[in-house]
Amino acid sequence: MKNTNTANRTKRFLSLFLALATTAAALFFALSCKHANIAPTPPSPVSQETPLPEKKPVPGGSLRMVMPENLSVGNPDYCPLVVKTEEALTLYSLVYEPLITLDETNALVPCLAVKWSRNHADPTRWTVSLRENVSFHSGETFGADDVIYTWRRLNELGAESYYSTSLAKISSITKIDESTLSVTVNGNGIFDLYALNFPIIKASSPFDGTGPYRAARYNDERIKLEAFDAHWDRTPYISTVEFFSRDSNETALFSYDAGQLDFVPTAVLAAGKYRESGVTEVYNYMTQGMETMLFNHRRSILTKTAFRLGLAHAINRNRIITNVYMHKARSADVPVPPDSWLYNPAGTQIDYNPTLSVKLFEEAGLSRGDDGLFRLDDSPFELTLLVSGTNENTSRIDAANAIAAQLSEVGITVEIISAPHGYSEDDSEFMTALRSMNWDIALVGFNLNCSNDLKPYLSQHGANNYGGIPESDFADVLAAIADAGDEESAREAFYALQERFIERLPFMVLYFRLNSLVCTAELKGVSLIREPNIVRNIKNWYLLFE
Repeated sequence: MKNTNTANRTKRFLSLFLALATTAAALFFALSCKHANIAPTPPSPVSQETPLPEKKPVPGGSLRMVMPENLSVGNPDYCPLVVKTEEALTLYSLVYEPLITLDETNALVPCLAVKWSRNHADPTRWTVSLRENVSFHSGETFGADDVIYTWRRLNELGAESYYSTSLAKISSITKIDESTLSVTVNGNGIFDLYALNFPIIKASSPFDGTGPYRAARYNDERIKLEAFDAHWDRTPYISTVEFFSRDSNETALFSYDAGQLDFVPTAVLAAGKYRESGVTEVYNYMTQGMETMLFNHRRSILTKTAFRLGLAHAINRNRIITNVYMHKARSADVPVPPDSWLYNPAGTQIDYNPTLSVKLFEEAGLSRGDDGLFRLDDSPFELTLLVSGTNENTSRIDAANAIAAQLSEVGITVEIISAPHGYSEDDSEFMTALRSMNWDIALVGFNLNCSNDLKPYLSQHGANNYGGIPESDFADVLAAIADAGDEESAREAFYALQERFIERLPFMVLYFRLNSLVCTAELKGVSLIREPNIVRNIKNWYLLFE
Protein backbone atom coordinates (compact mmCIF):
# COMPACT_ATOMS: atom_id res chain seq x y z
CA MET A 1 0.00 0.00 0.00
CA LYS A 2 2.75 2.44 0.96
CA ASN A 3 4.67 1.90 -2.28
CA THR A 4 1.50 2.50 -4.32
CA ASN A 5 0.68 5.75 -2.58
CA THR A 6 4.26 6.94 -2.77
CA ALA A 7 4.27 6.28 -6.51
CA ASN A 8 0.97 8.14 -6.85
CA ARG A 9 2.38 11.10 -4.94
CA THR A 10 5.54 11.04 -7.08
CA LYS A 11 3.50 11.15 -10.30
CA ARG A 12 1.40 13.89 -8.81
CA PHE A 13 4.55 15.81 -7.91
CA LEU A 14 5.88 15.63 -11.49
CA SER A 15 2.64 16.94 -12.96
CA LEU A 16 2.43 19.60 -10.28
CA PHE A 17 6.00 20.68 -11.04
CA LEU A 18 5.12 21.23 -14.71
CA ALA A 19 2.04 23.21 -13.73
CA LEU A 20 4.11 25.35 -11.41
CA ALA A 21 6.09 26.66 -14.37
CA THR A 22 3.09 28.76 -15.32
CA THR A 23 1.48 29.32 -11.91
CA ALA A 24 4.48 29.98 -9.68
CA ALA A 25 3.32 33.39 -8.59
CA ALA A 26 0.00 32.07 -7.30
CA LEU A 27 1.66 29.21 -5.46
CA PHE A 28 4.27 31.39 -3.82
CA PHE A 29 1.52 33.76 -2.69
CA ALA A 30 -0.27 30.89 -0.96
CA LEU A 31 2.84 29.36 0.55
CA SER A 32 4.11 32.69 1.85
CA CYS A 33 1.33 32.62 4.42
CA LYS A 34 3.46 30.13 6.39
CA HIS A 35 4.81 33.06 8.34
CA ALA A 36 1.40 34.58 9.06
CA ASN A 37 1.27 35.59 12.69
CA ILE A 38 -2.50 35.22 12.79
CA ALA A 39 -4.86 32.35 12.67
CA PRO A 40 -8.22 31.36 11.30
CA THR A 41 -10.89 28.58 11.55
CA PRO A 42 -14.27 27.74 9.94
CA PRO A 43 -17.50 28.85 11.53
CA SER A 44 -18.39 25.33 12.58
CA PRO A 45 -16.25 22.78 14.48
CA VAL A 46 -13.83 20.83 12.31
CA SER A 47 -14.08 17.06 12.30
CA GLN A 48 -10.59 15.55 12.41
CA GLU A 49 -11.27 11.90 12.92
CA THR A 50 -10.41 9.39 10.21
CA PRO A 51 -13.12 6.71 9.88
CA LEU A 52 -11.47 3.56 11.23
CA PRO A 53 -11.67 0.44 9.07
CA GLU A 54 -13.18 -2.63 10.68
CA LYS A 55 -9.77 -4.18 11.02
CA LYS A 56 -7.33 -4.52 13.89
CA PRO A 57 -4.25 -2.23 13.94
CA VAL A 58 -0.94 -4.07 14.20
CA PRO A 59 2.53 -2.77 15.12
CA GLY A 60 4.84 -1.71 12.34
CA GLY A 61 5.50 0.89 9.71
CA SER A 62 7.53 4.08 9.61
CA LEU A 63 6.32 7.69 9.53
CA ARG A 64 8.54 10.34 7.93
CA MET A 65 8.28 13.88 9.28
CA VAL A 66 10.07 17.22 8.89
CA MET A 67 13.08 17.99 11.07
CA PRO A 68 12.53 21.25 12.99
CA GLU A 69 14.84 24.00 11.77
CA ASN A 70 18.04 24.60 13.79
CA LEU A 71 17.13 21.81 16.20
CA SER A 72 20.57 21.36 17.73
CA VAL A 73 22.18 24.75 17.10
CA GLY A 74 23.69 25.73 20.45
CA ASN A 75 22.14 22.57 21.91
CA PRO A 76 24.56 19.69 21.24
CA ASP A 77 22.88 17.43 23.81
CA TYR A 78 19.43 17.90 22.23
CA CYS A 79 18.10 19.15 25.55
CA PRO A 80 14.30 19.61 25.27
CA LEU A 81 14.37 22.54 27.72
CA VAL A 82 16.15 24.66 25.12
CA VAL A 83 13.52 24.39 22.38
CA LYS A 84 12.51 27.62 20.65
CA THR A 85 9.68 26.46 18.41
CA GLU A 86 6.55 24.35 18.59
CA GLU A 87 7.96 22.15 15.81
CA ALA A 88 10.86 21.21 18.08
CA LEU A 89 8.44 20.73 20.96
CA THR A 90 6.54 18.20 18.82
CA LEU A 91 9.65 16.13 18.17
CA TYR A 92 10.85 16.18 21.76
CA SER A 93 7.38 15.31 23.10
CA LEU A 94 7.83 11.85 21.57
CA VAL A 95 10.99 11.28 23.61
CA TYR A 96 10.37 13.20 26.85
CA GLU A 97 7.38 13.57 29.16
CA PRO A 98 6.30 16.18 31.76
CA LEU A 99 4.77 15.69 35.18
CA ILE A 100 1.44 17.08 33.99
CA THR A 101 0.39 17.36 30.37
CA LEU A 102 -2.60 18.83 28.52
CA ASP A 103 -5.44 17.17 26.69
CA GLU A 104 -7.07 18.41 23.48
CA THR A 105 -9.09 20.99 25.46
CA ASN A 106 -5.96 22.31 27.23
CA ALA A 107 -7.10 20.78 30.54
CA LEU A 108 -4.52 19.33 32.94
CA VAL A 109 -4.13 15.54 32.81
CA PRO A 110 -1.67 13.19 34.57
CA CYS A 111 1.54 12.05 32.93
CA LEU A 112 4.61 11.32 35.07
CA ALA A 113 2.57 12.66 37.99
CA VAL A 114 -0.57 10.64 38.76
CA LYS A 115 -2.28 13.05 41.17
CA TRP A 116 -1.85 16.36 42.99
CA SER A 117 -3.52 17.97 45.99
CA ARG A 118 -3.41 21.44 47.50
CA ASN A 119 -2.43 22.02 51.12
CA HIS A 120 -5.49 23.32 52.98
CA ALA A 121 -3.43 25.43 55.39
CA ASP A 122 -1.19 26.89 52.67
CA PRO A 123 -2.84 27.18 49.20
CA THR A 124 0.55 27.85 47.57
CA ARG A 125 1.78 24.31 48.40
CA TRP A 126 0.88 21.23 46.39
CA THR A 127 1.73 17.59 47.04
CA VAL A 128 2.47 15.81 43.76
CA SER A 129 2.50 11.99 43.59
CA LEU A 130 4.73 10.49 40.90
CA ARG A 131 4.04 7.51 38.68
CA GLU A 132 5.96 4.44 39.83
CA ASN A 133 7.76 1.78 37.77
CA VAL A 134 8.64 4.23 34.98
CA SER A 135 11.89 3.68 33.08
CA PHE A 136 14.07 6.01 31.10
CA HIS A 137 15.15 4.76 27.68
CA SER A 138 18.59 4.04 29.20
CA GLY A 139 16.96 1.59 31.61
CA GLU A 140 17.29 3.74 34.73
CA THR A 141 14.25 4.24 36.96
CA PHE A 142 12.43 7.56 37.03
CA GLY A 143 12.01 9.24 40.44
CA ALA A 144 11.82 12.47 42.38
CA ASP A 145 15.54 13.20 41.98
CA ASP A 146 15.11 13.48 38.20
CA VAL A 147 12.44 16.16 38.66
CA ILE A 148 14.69 18.07 41.05
CA TYR A 149 17.58 17.87 38.58
CA THR A 150 15.41 19.08 35.71
CA TRP A 151 14.07 21.95 37.81
CA ARG A 152 17.61 23.07 38.68
CA ARG A 153 18.66 22.85 35.03
CA LEU A 154 15.65 24.94 34.04
CA ASN A 155 16.70 27.61 36.53
CA GLU A 156 20.22 27.61 35.11
CA LEU A 157 18.87 28.19 31.59
CA GLY A 158 16.58 31.03 32.71
CA ALA A 159 14.99 33.01 29.88
CA GLU A 160 16.83 30.87 27.32
CA SER A 161 14.32 28.07 27.82
CA TYR A 162 10.96 27.63 26.09
CA TYR A 163 9.63 26.81 29.55
CA SER A 164 10.95 29.93 31.27
CA THR A 165 7.42 30.95 32.30
CA SER A 166 7.58 28.07 34.80
CA LEU A 167 10.23 30.02 36.70
CA ALA A 168 7.75 32.83 37.37
CA LYS A 169 5.03 30.42 38.53
CA ILE A 170 7.00 27.98 40.71
CA SER A 171 8.87 29.02 43.84
CA SER A 172 10.41 25.66 44.74
CA ILE A 173 10.24 21.90 44.16
CA THR A 174 11.44 19.66 46.99
CA LYS A 175 11.56 15.90 47.51
CA ILE A 176 9.36 14.24 50.15
CA ASP A 177 10.29 10.70 49.09
CA GLU A 178 11.16 8.86 45.87
CA SER A 179 7.61 9.11 44.56
CA THR A 180 6.36 12.34 46.16
CA LEU A 181 7.19 16.02 45.66
CA SER A 182 6.26 19.22 47.42
CA VAL A 183 5.72 22.05 44.92
CA THR A 184 5.39 25.64 46.11
CA VAL A 185 3.87 28.03 43.58
CA ASN A 186 3.72 31.81 43.59
CA GLY A 187 -0.07 31.98 43.39
CA ASN A 188 -3.06 30.45 45.11
CA GLY A 189 -4.75 28.54 42.32
CA ILE A 190 -4.79 25.53 40.06
CA PHE A 191 -3.59 27.46 37.01
CA ASP A 192 -0.09 27.64 38.49
CA LEU A 193 0.16 23.87 37.93
CA TYR A 194 0.37 24.50 34.19
CA ALA A 195 3.97 25.39 34.95
CA LEU A 196 4.67 21.67 35.59
CA ASN A 197 4.35 20.95 31.88
CA PHE A 198 8.13 20.97 31.28
CA PRO A 199 9.84 17.73 30.08
CA ILE A 200 11.82 15.68 32.60
CA ILE A 201 15.42 14.92 31.63
CA LYS A 202 18.06 12.55 33.03
CA ALA A 203 21.32 13.88 34.46
CA SER A 204 24.35 13.17 32.24
CA SER A 205 22.30 11.19 29.75
CA PRO A 206 21.60 13.13 26.51
CA PHE A 207 18.47 12.43 24.48
CA ASP A 208 17.20 10.09 27.21
CA GLY A 209 13.56 10.41 28.23
CA THR A 210 10.61 8.33 29.37
CA GLY A 211 8.42 8.95 26.31
CA PRO A 212 6.82 6.49 23.86
CA TYR A 213 9.79 6.74 21.47
CA ARG A 214 13.54 6.51 22.05
CA ALA A 215 16.28 8.12 19.99
CA ALA A 216 17.94 5.38 17.90
CA ARG A 217 20.01 7.63 15.62
CA TYR A 218 20.39 11.38 15.49
CA ASN A 219 22.34 14.17 13.86
CA ASP A 220 21.53 17.57 12.36
CA GLU A 221 20.20 16.04 9.12
CA ARG A 222 18.20 13.07 10.31
CA ILE A 223 16.71 11.73 13.53
CA LYS A 224 15.31 8.22 13.86
CA LEU A 225 13.03 7.37 16.78
CA GLU A 226 11.94 3.84 17.64
CA ALA A 227 8.93 2.75 19.70
CA PHE A 228 9.92 2.23 23.35
CA ASP A 229 8.67 -1.24 24.32
CA ALA A 230 9.11 -0.59 28.04
CA HIS A 231 6.95 2.53 28.09
CA TRP A 232 4.64 2.72 31.12
CA ASP A 233 1.66 3.21 28.81
CA ARG A 234 0.74 1.14 25.76
CA THR A 235 3.50 0.94 23.14
CA PRO A 236 2.62 2.92 19.97
CA TYR A 237 1.59 0.97 16.88
CA ILE A 238 3.95 2.85 14.56
CA SER A 239 7.41 1.32 14.95
CA THR A 240 9.61 4.20 13.83
CA VAL A 241 9.28 7.93 13.31
CA GLU A 242 11.99 9.58 11.24
CA PHE A 243 12.70 13.29 10.89
CA PHE A 244 14.45 14.65 7.79
CA SER A 245 15.98 18.11 7.53
CA ARG A 246 14.26 20.57 5.19
CA ASP A 247 15.08 24.27 5.00
CA SER A 248 11.49 25.54 4.94
CA ASN A 249 7.86 24.52 5.16
CA GLU A 250 7.59 25.19 1.41
CA THR A 251 10.37 22.70 0.72
CA ALA A 252 8.73 20.19 3.07
CA LEU A 253 5.49 20.36 1.08
CA PHE A 254 7.40 19.79 -2.16
CA SER A 255 9.15 16.84 -0.49
CA TYR A 256 5.78 15.44 0.50
CA ASP A 257 4.56 15.58 -3.10
CA ALA A 258 7.78 13.89 -4.19
CA GLY A 259 7.07 10.98 -1.83
CA GLN A 260 9.96 11.79 0.53
CA LEU A 261 7.81 12.73 3.57
CA ASP A 262 4.53 11.42 4.98
CA PHE A 263 3.56 14.12 7.46
CA VAL A 264 3.82 17.93 7.10
CA PRO A 265 2.08 20.45 9.40
CA THR A 266 1.59 23.80 7.69
CA ALA A 267 -0.02 27.23 8.03
CA VAL A 268 -0.53 27.53 4.26
CA LEU A 269 -4.08 28.72 3.62
CA ALA A 270 -4.40 26.66 0.43
CA ALA A 271 -3.34 23.37 2.07
CA GLY A 272 -6.67 21.80 1.12
CA LYS A 273 -5.49 21.47 -2.48
CA TYR A 274 -3.25 18.58 -1.40
CA ARG A 275 -6.24 16.43 -0.43
CA GLU A 276 -6.60 13.41 -2.76
CA SER A 277 -8.81 10.42 -2.02
CA GLY A 278 -6.79 7.38 -1.04
CA VAL A 279 -3.50 9.28 -1.32
CA THR A 280 -3.47 12.36 0.93
CA GLU A 281 -5.52 13.53 3.89
CA VAL A 282 -5.62 17.14 5.07
CA TYR A 283 -6.74 17.80 8.65
CA ASN A 284 -7.41 21.29 10.00
CA TYR A 285 -6.59 21.79 13.67
CA MET A 286 -7.03 24.52 16.25
CA THR A 287 -4.18 26.73 17.35
CA GLN A 288 -3.74 29.22 20.18
CA GLY A 289 -3.48 32.01 17.59
CA MET A 290 -6.10 34.66 18.37
CA GLU A 291 -6.81 37.44 15.90
CA THR A 292 -8.19 40.62 17.46
CA MET A 293 -9.32 44.14 16.70
CA LEU A 294 -7.99 46.37 19.45
CA PHE A 295 -9.67 49.61 20.53
CA ASN A 296 -7.73 52.67 21.67
CA HIS A 297 -9.25 53.46 25.06
CA ARG A 298 -7.55 56.86 25.07
CA ARG A 299 -9.86 58.08 22.30
CA SER A 300 -13.07 59.49 23.79
CA ILE A 301 -15.47 57.87 21.35
CA LEU A 302 -13.84 54.46 21.89
CA THR A 303 -14.27 54.69 25.67
CA LYS A 304 -18.00 54.27 25.04
CA THR A 305 -19.09 50.64 25.23
CA ALA A 306 -22.03 51.31 22.89
CA PHE A 307 -19.67 52.49 20.15
CA ARG A 308 -17.35 49.48 20.54
CA LEU A 309 -20.31 47.11 20.41
CA GLY A 310 -21.60 48.95 17.35
CA LEU A 311 -18.32 48.25 15.55
CA ALA A 312 -18.46 44.59 16.55
CA HIS A 313 -22.03 44.08 15.31
CA ALA A 314 -21.10 45.68 11.97
CA ILE A 315 -18.41 43.10 11.17
CA ASN A 316 -19.34 39.89 9.39
CA ARG A 317 -16.54 37.60 10.54
CA ASN A 318 -17.78 34.54 8.66
CA ARG A 319 -17.53 36.45 5.40
CA ILE A 320 -13.91 37.37 6.18
CA ILE A 321 -13.10 33.78 7.19
CA THR A 322 -14.50 32.53 3.88
CA ASN A 323 -13.14 35.17 1.48
CA VAL A 324 -9.79 36.01 3.09
CA TYR A 325 -8.77 32.99 5.15
CA MET A 326 -10.27 30.21 3.02
CA HIS A 327 -12.11 28.79 6.04
CA LYS A 328 -8.86 28.52 8.01
CA ALA A 329 -10.23 30.36 11.04
CA ARG A 330 -12.98 29.87 13.59
CA SER A 331 -15.14 32.75 14.75
CA ALA A 332 -14.97 33.56 18.47
CA ASP A 333 -16.36 36.26 20.74
CA VAL A 334 -14.11 35.90 23.80
CA PRO A 335 -10.36 35.44 24.37
CA VAL A 336 -10.83 31.74 25.09
CA PRO A 337 -10.38 29.12 22.33
CA PRO A 338 -13.77 27.66 21.38
CA ASP A 339 -12.51 24.11 22.06
CA SER A 340 -11.13 24.95 25.52
CA TRP A 341 -12.48 23.30 28.67
CA LEU A 342 -12.97 26.86 29.96
CA TYR A 343 -15.07 28.11 27.05
CA ASN A 344 -18.76 28.73 27.77
CA PRO A 345 -20.75 27.57 24.70
CA ALA A 346 -23.96 28.99 26.20
CA GLY A 347 -22.49 32.44 26.79
CA THR A 348 -23.69 35.65 25.18
CA GLN A 349 -22.48 36.08 21.60
CA ILE A 350 -22.04 39.05 19.27
CA ASP A 351 -23.87 38.46 16.02
CA TYR A 352 -23.60 40.31 12.73
CA ASN A 353 -26.41 42.89 12.99
CA PRO A 354 -25.90 46.11 11.02
CA THR A 355 -29.29 47.48 12.09
CA LEU A 356 -28.36 47.18 15.76
CA SER A 357 -24.94 48.60 14.91
CA VAL A 358 -26.49 51.85 13.61
CA LYS A 359 -28.63 52.20 16.75
CA LEU A 360 -25.58 51.73 18.99
CA PHE A 361 -23.60 54.37 17.07
CA GLU A 362 -26.46 56.83 17.60
CA GLU A 363 -26.60 55.88 21.28
CA ALA A 364 -22.88 56.68 21.50
CA GLY A 365 -23.52 60.24 20.24
CA LEU A 366 -22.96 59.98 16.49
CA SER A 367 -25.45 61.36 13.97
CA ARG A 368 -26.01 60.13 10.43
CA GLY A 369 -25.99 62.63 7.59
CA ASP A 370 -28.00 62.63 4.38
CA ASP A 371 -25.05 60.94 2.67
CA GLY A 372 -25.40 57.96 5.02
CA LEU A 373 -22.11 58.72 6.79
CA PHE A 374 -21.88 59.24 10.53
CA ARG A 375 -20.71 62.54 11.97
CA LEU A 376 -19.52 63.55 15.41
CA ASP A 377 -20.40 67.05 16.68
CA ASP A 378 -21.44 67.98 13.12
CA SER A 379 -17.93 67.17 11.84
CA PRO A 380 -16.91 64.38 9.45
CA PHE A 381 -16.05 61.24 11.41
CA GLU A 382 -13.28 58.83 10.44
CA LEU A 383 -11.43 55.99 12.17
CA THR A 384 -7.82 54.97 11.55
CA LEU A 385 -7.13 51.24 11.37
CA LEU A 386 -3.53 50.14 11.98
CA VAL A 387 -2.52 46.82 10.41
CA SER A 388 0.72 44.94 9.77
CA GLY A 389 1.62 43.48 6.44
CA THR A 390 4.34 42.59 3.96
CA ASN A 391 4.44 41.88 0.25
CA GLU A 392 4.84 38.17 1.08
CA ASN A 393 1.81 37.96 3.35
CA THR A 394 -1.20 40.12 2.63
CA SER A 395 -3.87 38.18 4.54
CA ARG A 396 -4.13 40.60 7.42
CA ILE A 397 -4.22 43.61 5.09
CA ASP A 398 -6.93 41.87 3.07
CA ALA A 399 -8.88 41.36 6.31
CA ALA A 400 -8.41 45.06 7.17
CA ASN A 401 -9.80 46.06 3.75
CA ALA A 402 -12.78 43.76 4.29
CA ILE A 403 -13.45 45.28 7.73
CA ALA A 404 -13.17 48.83 6.33
CA ALA A 405 -15.66 47.94 3.60
CA GLN A 406 -18.12 46.46 6.09
CA LEU A 407 -17.91 49.47 8.39
CA SER A 408 -18.46 51.70 5.38
CA GLU A 409 -21.74 49.87 4.75
CA VAL A 410 -23.05 51.19 8.09
CA GLY A 411 -21.68 54.73 7.60
CA ILE A 412 -18.27 54.58 9.30
CA THR A 413 -15.33 55.78 7.22
CA VAL A 414 -12.01 54.00 7.86
CA GLU A 415 -8.48 54.98 6.84
CA ILE A 416 -6.11 52.01 6.77
CA ILE A 417 -2.52 52.54 7.94
CA SER A 418 -0.19 49.66 7.06
CA ALA A 419 3.23 49.15 8.65
CA PRO A 420 5.68 46.29 7.98
CA HIS A 421 6.13 43.64 10.63
CA GLY A 422 8.14 40.41 10.51
CA TYR A 423 7.36 37.31 12.53
CA SER A 424 8.30 37.82 16.21
CA GLU A 425 9.83 41.24 15.55
CA ASP A 426 9.49 43.46 18.60
CA ASP A 427 11.00 46.61 17.08
CA SER A 428 9.27 46.66 13.69
CA GLU A 429 7.54 49.73 12.29
CA PHE A 430 4.21 48.15 13.14
CA MET A 431 5.11 47.53 16.80
CA THR A 432 6.47 51.07 17.11
CA ALA A 433 3.23 52.46 15.70
CA LEU A 434 1.13 50.18 17.91
CA ARG A 435 2.87 51.35 21.09
CA SER A 436 2.54 55.01 20.06
CA MET A 437 -1.27 54.64 20.20
CA ASN A 438 -1.74 57.06 17.30
CA TRP A 439 -4.56 54.91 15.95
CA ASP A 440 -8.21 54.21 16.69
CA ILE A 441 -8.48 50.50 15.99
CA ALA A 442 -5.74 47.97 15.19
CA LEU A 443 -5.63 44.39 13.90
CA VAL A 444 -3.24 42.38 16.09
CA GLY A 445 -2.58 38.64 16.37
CA PHE A 446 -1.64 36.96 19.66
CA ASN A 447 -0.61 33.44 20.60
CA LEU A 448 -2.37 32.65 23.86
CA ASN A 449 -0.48 30.75 26.54
CA CYS A 450 -1.91 27.29 27.19
CA SER A 451 -2.09 28.18 30.90
CA ASN A 452 -5.09 30.42 30.06
CA ASP A 453 -3.45 33.50 31.58
CA LEU A 454 -5.39 36.56 30.40
CA LYS A 455 -3.73 39.12 32.67
CA PRO A 456 -1.34 40.26 29.90
CA TYR A 457 -4.38 41.28 27.83
CA LEU A 458 -6.87 42.58 30.40
CA SER A 459 -4.88 44.05 33.29
CA GLN A 460 -3.92 47.73 33.11
CA HIS A 461 -0.17 47.10 32.93
CA GLY A 462 -0.36 43.84 31.00
CA ALA A 463 2.31 43.33 28.36
CA ASN A 464 -0.31 42.91 25.62
CA ASN A 465 -2.72 45.63 26.74
CA TYR A 466 -1.85 47.88 23.81
CA GLY A 467 -5.27 49.53 23.85
CA GLY A 468 -4.99 50.89 27.39
CA ILE A 469 -7.85 48.93 29.03
CA PRO A 470 -8.52 50.36 32.53
CA GLU A 471 -7.55 48.17 35.49
CA SER A 472 -10.96 48.46 37.15
CA ASP A 473 -12.75 46.68 34.31
CA PHE A 474 -11.43 43.17 35.01
CA ALA A 475 -9.39 43.20 38.23
CA ASP A 476 -11.95 41.27 40.28
CA VAL A 477 -12.61 38.49 37.76
CA LEU A 478 -8.88 38.05 37.06
CA ALA A 479 -8.30 37.72 40.82
CA ALA A 480 -11.04 35.08 41.07
CA ILE A 481 -9.40 33.08 38.27
CA ALA A 482 -5.98 33.30 39.93
CA ASP A 483 -7.39 32.03 43.25
CA ALA A 484 -9.46 29.16 41.81
CA GLY A 485 -8.26 26.01 43.56
CA ASP A 486 -10.07 23.36 41.53
CA GLU A 487 -11.55 22.82 38.07
CA GLU A 488 -15.10 23.66 39.09
CA SER A 489 -14.23 27.04 40.58
CA ALA A 490 -11.84 27.74 37.68
CA ARG A 491 -14.56 27.13 35.11
CA GLU A 492 -17.03 29.26 37.09
CA ALA A 493 -14.54 32.15 37.25
CA PHE A 494 -13.81 31.92 33.52
CA TYR A 495 -17.50 31.91 32.67
CA ALA A 496 -17.90 35.11 34.70
CA LEU A 497 -14.96 36.69 32.86
CA GLN A 498 -16.47 35.82 29.48
CA GLU A 499 -19.79 37.47 30.36
CA ARG A 500 -17.96 40.57 31.58
CA PHE A 501 -15.90 40.61 28.40
CA ILE A 502 -18.99 40.59 26.17
CA GLU A 503 -20.67 43.30 28.29
CA ARG A 504 -17.73 45.71 28.13
CA LEU A 505 -15.92 44.51 24.99
CA PRO A 506 -12.45 45.92 25.79
CA PHE A 507 -11.32 44.60 22.40
CA MET A 508 -12.96 42.46 19.75
CA VAL A 509 -11.95 38.83 19.25
CA LEU A 510 -12.38 38.04 15.57
CA TYR A 511 -11.33 34.40 15.20
CA PHE A 512 -8.79 31.75 16.15
CA ARG A 513 -6.37 30.39 13.57
CA LEU A 514 -6.44 26.93 12.08
CA ASN A 515 -3.36 25.19 10.74
CA SER A 516 -3.36 22.08 8.57
CA LEU A 517 -1.76 18.66 8.64
CA VAL A 518 -0.95 17.21 5.22
CA CYS A 519 -0.28 13.49 5.55
CA THR A 520 -0.44 10.16 3.78
CA ALA A 521 -3.90 8.56 3.63
CA GLU A 522 -2.27 5.37 4.96
CA LEU A 523 -2.04 6.99 8.38
CA LYS A 524 -5.13 5.91 10.32
CA GLY A 525 -6.57 6.67 13.77
CA VAL A 526 -5.75 10.38 13.56
CA SER A 527 -8.03 12.40 15.84
CA LEU A 528 -8.04 15.28 18.32
CA ILE A 529 -5.08 17.06 16.73
CA ARG A 530 -4.35 20.35 18.41
CA GLU A 531 -1.59 22.87 18.85
CA PRO A 532 0.87 23.07 20.51
CA ASN A 533 1.52 19.30 20.61
CA ILE A 534 -0.11 17.83 17.52
CA VAL A 535 1.30 14.31 18.12
CA ARG A 536 -0.07 13.91 21.65
CA ASN A 537 -2.24 10.96 20.51
CA ILE A 538 0.35 9.24 18.34
CA LYS A 539 0.01 5.99 20.29
CA ASN A 540 -3.42 5.57 18.64
CA TRP A 541 -2.16 6.16 15.09
CA TYR A 542 -1.28 3.24 12.87
CA LEU A 543 -0.09 2.42 9.37
CA LEU A 544 -0.72 -1.35 9.27
CA PHE A 545 -3.72 -3.48 10.13
CA GLU A 546 -4.92 -7.07 9.81
